[in-house]
Amino acid sequence: MHILNYFFTPFGIVLILFAIFFSEPEKNITYSSIAVLIVQFLVNFYLSKNIYKFFRHMHQVRISLVIFNIATTSIIFYLLSAYWAPMWLLFVIPPAAGAMFMKKTGTFLSSFFSALAMLFIYYLRSLILEIETSSRLWAMASCHGLFIIAFSMFLNSMSEMMLKMRDTFNRKG
Repeated sequence: MHILNYFFTPFGIVLILFAIFFSEPEKNITYSSIAVLIVQFLVNFYLSKNIYKFFRHMHQVRISLVIFNIATTSIIFYLLSAYWAPMWLLFVIPPAAGAMFMKKTGTFLSSFFSALAMLFIYYLRSLILEIETSSRLWAMASCHGLFIIAFSMFLNSMSEMMLKMRDTFNRKG
């Protein structure tokens, strides 16, 4: 999970900052997005630095963190997706992080709900703005959702394979 924090957290921050810098959303949206990003960063930083304090409940804390990250990602996505199309990539990060420690079912569920949250926000935005969304846009959004699930399942399989290899080498050595 720490490995993904080193790569995906900077990517998420850059994605959000690019959305703000290049799209120039209204000030209240900019400030709200930055505030949510700061809260998300602080919670993730605190829990990753102190995860061993919660050793007995580490698995539950990690699952809660994935849920928290999907929720905060949803807020940021809602705020900035109208300004920056690649914002959907933020929904890849929470289930990808969870894929490193969850079983296949948990990984599938977290990635499914992450994709579902993204699709729901697209739907909600179309209702609020009273815009009819074409089947072409829904097909593209569905492909994004499928990628979220496929990528998370891929990482989960890779993680399981690495654990099996480690266990095999530990038994031989």
